[in-house]
This record gives sequence, C-alpha cells and structure tokens, in this order.
Amino acid sequence: MDDNLDALERLMLANLLEGRQPRRRAAMPQAQRNSANRQSAPQQRNQSRNAPAARASIPSPAAPAQVADLRQTRRLDVGRVIKQIDPRTTPEWRSEMAAAWVSLNLTAAQVHAWLTAGLLPAQHELAKECIDRGLSPADMKARIDGVRVVERLRGDGVDGVVDMLRRNGWKPAATPTAAA
Repeated sequence: MDDNLDALERLMLANLLEGRQPRRRAAMPQAQRNSANRQSAPQQRNQSRNAPAARASIPSPAAPAQVADLRQTRRLDVGRVIKQIDPRTTPEWRSEMAAAWVSLNLTAAQVHAWLTAGLLPAQHELAKECIDRGLSPADMKARIDGVRVVERLRGDGVDGVVDMLRRNGWKPAATPTAAA
C-alpha cells in the first residue's frame, strides 16, 4: 500500500477492492517491461485457464461488529458522496462530515439527495431540522415568491419556510422521510 494514504483512504480502498491488496509494479524501464509482458503473456493466459479462480474470503463478523461495520461502510459511502459533490475537501473533513450525516441514520443515496438539492456537506443539522418538520429533498426545489426553498432556509430558517409553504398549500408527509 502507498504510505501517503491515511487510514480512512486505506479503508476506502480496501472496501473498493473487497479485501484484495493492490500490487506494486516493479521499477523497471518501459522497454524491459514491454518485452517481459510479451514473453510472459501466453504463460499467464494458460495459467489463468487451468487454475480455479481464487477469491479472498472475508470472515463474517459477529452481530455487534456487523452494526459497527455497517456504520463504517455508510461512513465511507457518504464520504465518497461528499467527495463527489465537493472534490476539494480533505479526507479528514470528509470523514468528520460523513460521520455527522451517518449519525442522522441516512444512507449515502439519501445524503446525495440532500446535497444535490442544495444543502452543503456541513449543513447536516439543517437537514435534520428539515426531516423533523417533514421537508424532503424534493421540497428544496420548490419556489416561494420566486426564491427556491433551499435558499430561503438560509435566511428564514426551517420554521419560517414551513409556514410559508403551508400558506401556499403544502402538506408535509405523514411520516417524515429522509429521501425524496
């Protein structure tokens, strides 16, 4: 593994590779590498046909470990979503924000919906308030007097926006949902 990767990035890489470790290439000149590949390619093809496919087996964790593993997996997935939305973020900041979103018990798809609706990765508390009051990511795109709800949230707060929406005939969902 590369020594420049922090623990979270190594965990994300291991998750993507399903437990397989990447192999380092030997430092050799390009010409030698090309000639070596041409000579060994037929041997490798024959070996791969004859050998059964070997996969690394990952032991199934115990029940308490499964919960921690699920939270860690969600944290990694949400971290990827945050990186996709804002690639300039640092791994530490992504990890912190992902943990905050996971504490709301949201999946990566639900977090993605909130972030693409206009919330910033650091606005997890605002998302929690919206969820508690029955707003969904789809509601963020609605307009009140020509201004999108997500923009009004920053100035008027969640309660003010909900009051405005109700005056315009909006009805919250029977049970607040986290995703649209």
